[in-house]
Amino acid sequence: MKKYLIVILAFIFCFLSNCKNKSENDNSDSMQPTEGYPLVDNIDVIRQIIESKCIDTINFKKGEVIGDIGAGNGTIEAMLSVFHDSITFYIQDIDSSVCNHKEINEVVAFYQNVKGKPFTNKFITVTGGDKVTNLPNDTFDKILMLWTYQYFKDPQAIMTDLRLKLKDYGIMYIINPNVDIESSKELTSKHGWNASPIERQISDIIDCGFELIRISRNYLSSESPYIMVFKKKILQN
Repeated sequence: MKKYLIVILAFIFCFLSNCKNKSENDNSDSMQPTEGYPLVDNIDVIRQIIESKCIDTINFKKGEVIGDIGAGNGTIEAMLSVFHDSITFYIQDIDSSVCNHKEINEVVAFYQNVKGKPFTNKFITVTGGDKVTNLPNDTFDKILMLWTYQYFKDPQAIMTDLRLKLKDYGIMYIINPNVDIESSKELTSKHGWNASPIERQISDIIDCGFELIRISRNYLSSESPYIMVFKKKILQN
């Protein structure tokens, strides 16, 4: 119980500290989480975080190549590596201040110590842009997009680019909180993000060459996120 209390207090401290820094620096355009990336050394709490992000709904297999768009410093990939082996993770983000070898290596080293033995997974860092991901074509078994889609300034360009990155049987998982119309308008006018409602997201993604194969929603989470699963539409010659 004492250890859980320490973890919870650490999360609260990180949240308050980062909110203060964000206010002081007026970094309102940042896509990074206001609570930062707190390090967690309790495996049960790590599992709870993965579940709260709905990532436990994804079936990871050995030998797969996974791309995570807007992955920050690779915290999720490092946490997943506590439970999954022999996966290649491409950690992609537009913000090179957090998505770089130094930051990711530190996070990976921390969670490797939590696991108590070396990871067998591979971690590759990629810096993207507003219109391109800079990921290799025809490479990925799965592409993840966790709380990221609403930040795209040109979602059509990114989604068209991502279609080229998936293997023919590849799957794309988009997990996003629902955004109401007024919040969407504010985020768009203030930051240039699309922040489109769920119906528009689905329509736009389908138009970029995908098929929606499953959609669900986690009402237990505070943000009631949608879990959308798409596959690459194979174009007929």
